[in-house]
Amino acid sequence: MKVNLKQLVSAACCAALLAGCAQQQQQGKYTAPAAAATSGSTTATAAPAMAAHTGSSSAYFPSGKAEGSALMLEKSAPAEVLAGQPYEYSYKICNLTDATLENVTVNDRVGSNFTATDSEPKATSSTGGNAVWNIGTLGPKECKTIVVKGSSAEEGVVTTCGYATYNPVACQDIHVVKANIELTKTEPADELICDPIPVTISVKNTGTSKLTGVKVADTLPAGMTSDSKSELAFDAGTLAPGESKEFKYNATASATGKLVNTAKATSDQGVSAEASASTTVHQPVLAISCKAQDQQFMGRKFDVCYTVSNTGDAPAAGTKLEVSIPAGLTVVSTTANGSVSGGKVSWDLGAVDAATPQNVCVTLSGTSGGSYDFAASAKGACAAAVSTSCTTKIVGIPAILLEKADDPDPIAVGDTTTYTVKVTNQGTADDHNVQIIVEIAPELAPVSSSEGSISGNTVTFPVVATLAPKAAVTYKIVAKGVNAGDGHTLFKLTSDVLKSQITAEESTHVY
Repeated sequence: MKVNLKQLVSAACCAALLAGCAQQQQQGKYTAPAAAATSGSTTATAAPAMAAHTGSSSAYFPSGKAEGSALMLEKSAPAEVLAGQPYEYSYKICNLTDATLENVTVNDRVGSNFTATDSEPKATSSTGGNAVWNIGTLGPKECKTIVVKGSSAEEGVVTTCGYATYNPVACQDIHVVKANIELTKTEPADELICDPIPVTISVKNTGTSKLTGVKVADTLPAGMTSDSKSELAFDAGTLAPGESKEFKYNATASATGKLVNTAKATSDQGVSAEASASTTVHQPVLAISCKAQDQQFMGRKFDVCYTVSNTGDAPAAGTKLEVSIPAGLTVVSTTANGSVSGGKVSWDLGAVDAATPQNVCVTLSGTSGGSYDFAASAKGACAAAVSTSCTTKIVGIPAILLEKADDPDPIAVGDTTTYTVKVTNQGTADDHNVQIIVEIAPELAPVSSSEGSISGNTVTFPVVATLAPKAAVTYKIVAKGVNAGDGHTLFKLTSDVLKSQITAEESTHVY
């Protein structure tokens, strides 16, 4: 093989650079050389071959060959240029590995017959014919290129030599993750005390690491339980990043007002979260009142009225009022929507709230005296039953009839006649303290009496404590004529029902 002088010079330069690399390797710093002549191609172990127009050479480190090396520096330059005309040459530096190389530098040393005018990128430093580019880091399989521009003023040979250095780096990725947990809790803002309170708890891994031993503890407030328990526990186990689990249960309230409860989630990684939710518990509270006449006469109509109100903080839906009608009374009529069945009157009042108390009445009549109680009860949704009662006394009217007669009439002096007096209660109620007093006319003298006591011409009958309706008492008086004339016997009746004394006369002619 023929080798010209320029090729020998170029090969010698590259060999010197390789020797320098070896020395730096022993010092802990790796150097990869490359050299370019005016023609041909060389490696660290062979002289470059002659190229017609452009030459290039490559150097590999640390083995000198592509196999087993980490860095390649390839230089490309024209084989011939004209003196005084601009030309350029380049370096291509490549990371041959799957790892990152750091602190990579490229050095370019050029003879005196070359004047550099520019480079891309700019050299980090340039002193005494030696330019340095700090490439920095080369990623796996990454390549970078340096282009140098300049000219040569004189004829001859321009020799440029380049070499590279780097630090091999052993890298290992450590993934830094964050543990985080999120807890949410939902329940209705308002609920009736008789309805279940649905509660939903959701625990979510919002971090980037797996969570283990995830648990949720829920402490219910006073006035709220679930299956008679106030402490609830849920096991979510392991949650991958982004994974969530949901737990649901129904709570029962035994108190009204705003009930706030807080749940807490924990994990083996030491992260925790809390969430609170509240429900305001409402309850309707019914009240009932009754109004009736204290007294009414038999056969006359009278009203019994009820008012149903709500003193709670929620409507009592489906409220129903029911009144028991005592035996002996007849329902004449009811207010709207009242229905009569089985001795009871009932009303469907709908929703009763604080703003709309409900008023209803039933009209009754009775033919028997006595005291009658009207018991009623009201019940609505979520409202406890309430009851009340009122009383009306039904009374009759006493009516006293006084009847009297004499037999015979007329009579002769010395003869007798019999006076018969009868008192009858024609009314519908008892009369009390009924008494008859008879004043015999002067023309006669009382001889005897069936029950009365005689004092002079006055006959007094005993007081009848109670004279029931349709009952009667009858008395007789035997009197003898003592003087001729037209005698007038006076009958006097008194009782509790009579506002004043009743009197009646019976005429008996004595001859």
